[in-house]
Amino acid sequence: MEDATRRLADGRRDARFEELLGETERWLEAAERIGSAGRPHVLAALAAREEARTSEAETRAAEGWARAEAELEGAGRRLEREDLEDATARGDRATLLYRRATRSARRDQFLGAAIQARAAAMNAGASELAPSAFAAGEAQLASGEADIADNAATDGPARAGEAALAAFSRAHHIAALFDSVRRREVSVERLIDEHEADLARLAEAADVEALHSNPGETTARIAGEISRLRADNERLGIELAGERARASEFDTRVATLEARLSEFERRFTGARDELLAVREREARLREVQGLFTPAEGEVLLSGDRLVLRLFGLTFEPSRAEIDEALYPLLTKVQRVITTFPGATLRIEGHTDSQGGTRGNQSLSQRRAIAVREHLLARVPIPSSRVEATGLGEERPIASNETEDGRARNRRIEIVLTLPGS
Repeated sequence: MEDATRRLADGRRDARFEELLGETERWLEAAERIGSAGRPHVLAALAAREEARTSEAETRAAEGWARAEAELEGAGRRLEREDLEDATARGDRATLLYRRATRSARRDQFLGAAIQARAAAMNAGASELAPSAFAAGEAQLASGEADIADNAATDGPARAGEAALAAFSRAHHIAALFDSVRRREVSVERLIDEHEADLARLAEAADVEALHSNPGETTARIAGEISRLRADNERLGIELAGERARASEFDTRVATLEARLSEFERRFTGARDELLAVREREARLREVQGLFTPAEGEVLLSGDRLVLRLFGLTFEPSRAEIDEALYPLLTKVQRVITTFPGATLRIEGHTDSQGGTRGNQSLSQRRAIAVREHLLARVPIPSSRVEATGLGEERPIASNETEDGRARNRRIEIVLTLPGS
């Protein structure tokens, strides 16, 4: 197709031009035939892959995702050879691996914060000092785990995770208050005064009168006002849904007419442009992957996101200053950024589990900011397109029980969202 396009641009619409078009058509027909015959054999794997991708398994369960991708790629190679039996077996293995990655990612997404809150509550002695709240958290966490195992809808484990987080946080808070009272750092009278002040602020926000002598009545008034506002909100939501439905119907009719009008042109130009874009992107990706040694980092591509996972970008303990010895590695990162102009960047700082959670988050944030400032000083990219965030110990990619695992978890990840994908 490329050769034919160049000949057409040069005005050489000769026999060779017609021959090239014929070859293009034959190759496309062969690809369509193999695709049509092979797709049923990997359909389940493709569906499981989409579910895993939606669950962010490529980042939240990176190892499992990579294994599933390798199996699916192997199935694709077997399809090209029209070895449907082996392709089916590999597709089945890929399906299983994608589903496992999905469960792992959903557990991290919906229950990760609650699991961390549980550990903190346990350390504070909340299981004994606030048994009811702690037990409520355990029950919600178990419910979330069961929903994920049963592949329940998203709202189930999400609600369970939020409820478990709230219960464990409450248990932790109660244990902390108990400890403060026991140490005589705070009195019971002061706690009651603070509660009444909070209730008064809520009453003021709800525009109801607070009765200091009757906290229960004040709470009831606030609840009544909230119920009224919710009813108004539901009514407005129903009206808005109706308007949106009418607008959607109109948009659908317009889109249908436009699609029919441009169908022929889109099929021809779309296939050509997609082929060219894929080849260009693959070439740039191969170039980027060849820049980094295994000790420096690895390059991951998922959809429109290119992830530079940099193990070699290290810092002194508890420090966020970039050593000059790391400049050559950062120069490679600069080359990647210039290879994909127009991409937006998110620089993520990660730590191992050593030290406190809050301190790790702060340290990872400062390191991410240091890398951001270094790159902005050397790459002509608007600062508005470069974000720095610290994730602390929240997203390990290896076990924190070994030094090698902790070393892999102490990393900088640079996520490029590629334009035009």
